[in-house]
Amino acid sequence: MSTHDIDLTIVISNYNTKELLKKNLASIFRLRTKITFEIIVVDDCSQDNSIKMVRAGFPQVITIRNRANLGYSKSYNIGTRKAKGRYILHLNSDIIFPHDAQLDSLLGYMDVHRKIGILGCKIIKMDGKLDLPCKRAFPGLLNIFFQTIGLAFLFSKNKIFGNYYLTFLDEDKIHEIDCVMGAFMLIRRKVIHTIGFLDENFFIYGEDIDYCYRAKQNNWKIIYYPHLKVQHHHGATTKKAKIRPIWLFHLAMFLYYKKHLSKKRFFVVSYLVYGAIFFRFISVLLLNLFKKIIPSLVLTHGERISCFII
Repeated sequence: MSTHDIDLTIVISNYNTKELLKKNLASIFRLRTKITFEIIVVDDCSQDNSIKMVRAGFPQVITIRNRANLGYSKSYNIGTRKAKGRYILHLNSDIIFPHDAQLDSLLGYMDVHRKIGILGCKIIKMDGKLDLPCKRAFPGLLNIFFQTIGLAFLFSKNKIFGNYYLTFLDEDKIHEIDCVMGAFMLIRRKVIHTIGFLDENFFIYGEDIDYCYRAKQNNWKIIYYPHLKVQHHHGATTKKAKIRPIWLFHLAMFLYYKKHLSKKRFFVVSYLVYGAIFFRFISVLLLNLFKKIIPSLVLTHGERISCFII
C-alpha cells in the first residue's frame, strides 16, 4: 500500500443493501468539496445485484466482489489494502451525507492535529436521535454493569453512570474519547502502518472497539467530531437475519474480552464473564424468538445490545 496524491479513500463494505448503497453513493457525489477522493466498494457476495447497480450508475467507483461472505473486517481490509488516499474512511453502506457536509474541514482538522489517529462524526438515527455508539468509552466491568441494569439510561448525564456512551458529554462539541463507531471511522494512514488492519477474527461487531483500543495503546488520539453530521439506517445489513447477528455479537464480546482483558483479571473473574456473555446470548436469543408472544421485551441489534458485558 503506497501513498499517492489522493486525499481520501472511502471504503464501503456492502452486503445486500443495494438501494441504501445507491443513496449512499449519490449523497457522496453531490457533496461540494475540493479534496480529491476515490471510492472503493467491496461487495461481500451480495445476491441483490448491488455490484451491477454500482457499475451502471457510478462507473467511477472501484468495485471488488468477494466470492463468499467473508465478513465486515475482511471486506474492509481488502478495500483498505487497495486504498491510495492519505486518509481512509471506513463507511457503512447505510450512511447518508447531508447536502452541506464538509469533508474539507474534516480532513483539514486532521491535518492540523497530527496526533489524531482515528476520527468519528456525529451520527444520527432515522428517528433524529443520536446513534449512541458514535462516541463511547471502552467497555469495562463497571460501565457495562450500569448499562445492563439500566442506571446508564436513568442517569445519562451522570459521569459515573453514563460513562459507556459518554452521555454526560455535550454531543455538539469535539471530545477526545475511547472509541468511535465503525459505520464512520476516518483513519490516518500512518495508524495502519503502526497497528495494521482490522482484526479479521471479528466477523462483524467489536472490530471498531478493538481497532480503537489498539490505536490508543500506540498513543494515537481518538476524536468525536460533531461538526460533520450524517444519517444512519442502523442495522440495514443484519435486520433481515435474527439468530446469526445475535450469535456474532456475543462472539465479539468473548473475543474482545479474551484478547484485551482476560490476562488482567483473575481467572475466576474471567470464567464469570464468559458465563455472563453466554447467559446474555441465551436471554437475547429467547426474547427474539418469542417476540410475537412478548413483543415489549424484544431486544434489537441496535443500541439496546450494543454494550459488552466485560
